[in-house]
Amino acid sequence: MTLAEQEDADMQEAMHNSTSQLPQQQTGVVSLENPYFGPERPEHHDTQNWIMTTSRPTAKEIILNPEPQYRKRQPNTPAFFRPSPASHRIPALIKILHSIPAAREALLCRQALEAEYPHQSEWWDGVPIESRKIMHADSQDDTSSQDVIHECQRLQAFLDHTTRAYGSSEALSTCPELRNCWTESIVRQFLDNWHNAAVSQASDSQLVRIFQSTGVRIQGEDRSSENTNVIDLHIDEERFESGQTLYDTIDSYLWPEGVGTEPGYEVYLEKVADVFIIRLSRDESKTSSLDIKVPSVWYADRYRRSSQAQVHQMLAAKAAIRHEIVELDQKKQRLSTFSSKNRPEKPLDVIRLLQATQQHFANESKYQNRFERPSAADAETKCSKATAYERIEEELKTISERVAAKLQEFEESKTAALDKLRQLSKLLTEPSNATAESPDERYTLRGVCADLNTVYVHEKSTRDAEAQVVEVDTQSWQWWKLSYEAHASQPVQCTKVREIEVLKAARDESPNALLVYASDRAMSVETKPLPPQLKAFVEADNQTFAAELASASPVPEAIRLSPKRQAPGEDLYRTAPSKEPRSDSTSLPSYDELGPVLSPQPKRREYDDYIPISLRQSSFDEDVNMAGNGYGSGDRVEGTEMRERGRRLEDYGS
Repeated sequence: MTLAEQEDADMQEAMHNSTSQLPQQQTGVVSLENPYFGPERPEHHDTQNWIMTTSRPTAKEIILNPEPQYRKRQPNTPAFFRPSPASHRIPALIKILHSIPAAREALLCRQALEAEYPHQSEWWDGVPIESRKIMHADSQDDTSSQDVIHECQRLQAFLDHTTRAYGSSEALSTCPELRNCWTESIVRQFLDNWHNAAVSQASDSQLVRIFQSTGVRIQGEDRSSENTNVIDLHIDEERFESGQTLYDTIDSYLWPEGVGTEPGYEVYLEKVADVFIIRLSRDESKTSSLDIKVPSVWYADRYRRSSQAQVHQMLAAKAAIRHEIVELDQKKQRLSTFSSKNRPEKPLDVIRLLQATQQHFANESKYQNRFERPSAADAETKCSKATAYERIEEELKTISERVAAKLQEFEESKTAALDKLRQLSKLLTEPSNATAESPDERYTLRGVCADLNTVYVHEKSTRDAEAQVVEVDTQSWQWWKLSYEAHASQPVQCTKVREIEVLKAARDESPNALLVYASDRAMSVETKPLPPQLKAFVEADNQTFAAELASASPVPEAIRLSPKRQAPGEDLYRTAPSKEPRSDSTSLPSYDELGPVLSPQPKRREYDDYIPISLRQSSFDEDVNMAGNGYGSGDRVEGTEMRERGRRLEDYGS
């Protein structure tokens, strides 16, 4: 047997062995007697073979930063962190906590300082710093939790001494413990991870528990407690009441309707955190705002065990009034609507129905008076139809007025009941002359984040040593509105605002909000200087930024400012056209020599709306090519004009 014949025999044997192991295939015609179309049946749907997976996208928005001169911190203004591309509120929370002396000291966690904090030039923009760790194979210590502590230390130091207008907290959000958290829970997860790490490093310090509150529930002989670092309050749309306050919302969270008035049942806060963090939310599909009255001063006395007797009386009285309101609404519903037997699903408004019927008989009466001429015999024995219609019309009018008056009575009774509810809700919410009812555990509002691009923070006024203008401020604390709009002409906005504007923003800006309150004890903690190693870290970053500022190319005076970077109120050009003769041949030509420039087209978005100035200053040819691609004939005309300007500039320079 030749070699080729041997190979053919081996192939035939292999094919025979492989086909002989297959099950016998069915041949013939498939039966169509009982076809089935629908969801898969249980025998094909084994729940043990299914897993839950995430549906959120893995891609994140890349935010381009403006030129260095637009990122420089202005004198007497606070630094902050720009919003996260992942749409969570950690940047705002870190900024607010920095304004509270006790929270700042806690996040610095001086018991867990590193000997040196390496500098990374892009850290301010959210690039994490990879820390080098030496670990033994048999070590059981979880050193990854320390990343959260060290990153918080860097962020607090940055806010203390940076020369940048803003930074990024993405390096904290990308820590292993927070990387895979959902947006709705990342604030809680961050605080929990920080607390656990801080307790392991400095268990004897009181500051490590500064965010932790403890709730207790007692039912008969059963007692249970729960610790939390943030209070999540979701407002039920069905139970929402107009004029609802933050106290009412917390009441509903601790004592749901029908719970809390039973004998032997108690729910209270055994410990209220010195920094009390609240997260409020409503259904975004049903409302665009919280519509909750947020107080600037919040008292915790109402939720302590010593006030439970007063709270039980308040809850019982509220339950009785709410029952009365429900009965009034039911009476009003029965009186104001009518459902026919033929169409019970579409009730009719009684007032409108009476008015329509009244108008019908009024029209009939006018018609009868105009056209009907009764005989003499009929006039003596019975009234005309017109008279009957007029009588019916008057009766309907009287009934309609009585129904309207009764409905108004129900509405007034409901308004009075709601006023009683509001008065009851003021229990232990304001200082009172009566000693027994005056609260003393005071918390003040320190920060609000409703809209994701804006944070309101109550910060102590400080004067920059490099400031040329001295601001005279009679108040030692000032409310600031700090916002970053990536696509605005001026992305960074630092504005002084009044307290009433902050409270209005918390109520109206968004159906979600983050509120941070601090006790008087937390605000009285002494503010200590930064540790030397953290100060050196910030100074290294400031030196990097100073070099970036020095190397940044200035924008030519005669070149049109980008609409993205044009400040409000500025002209199209940075400076007025120069009429003076040039002193040397290297200076730029004047505006008149360049010739006219096409006016901006507000309906067309240009490439420089998306590309930073630093990426389009290499040459005029690149500028012209990018400006002239894909925008139609009008842009080709402008590209020609820009080429002509480029040639004239080159000829002038030569």
